[in-house]
Amino acid sequence: MNLLLNPIISITKARGKLGDLTKKTKGKNFIILTKGGKPEAALVDIQYLAKLQRDLAKTYQKTFIDVSLLPYTREFSNKEISGWEKEDQLQK
Repeated sequence: MNLLLNPIISITKARGKLGDLTKKTKGKNFIILTKGGKPEAALVDIQYLAKLQRDLAKTYQKTFIDVSLLPYTREFSNKEISGWEKEDQLQK
């Protein structure tokens, strides 16, 4: 999903066009709303949002991630992963 291919509009300009803008958010189409030139929110099709939420829930179930533990997780660096792979090779 490329954010740059989706329309970007300031919240100020969107206020008067909200009805028209929501009609453009069908399926995977969405509109990025900015405030002070920075992305602040997005208008998305409600059915697409529900699908994303269902897909995310399935991912959590498959990976056994407890959502409440997410603040305590981190990404491992390539250096750490390479080190573990070398350790695994030595143990074989």
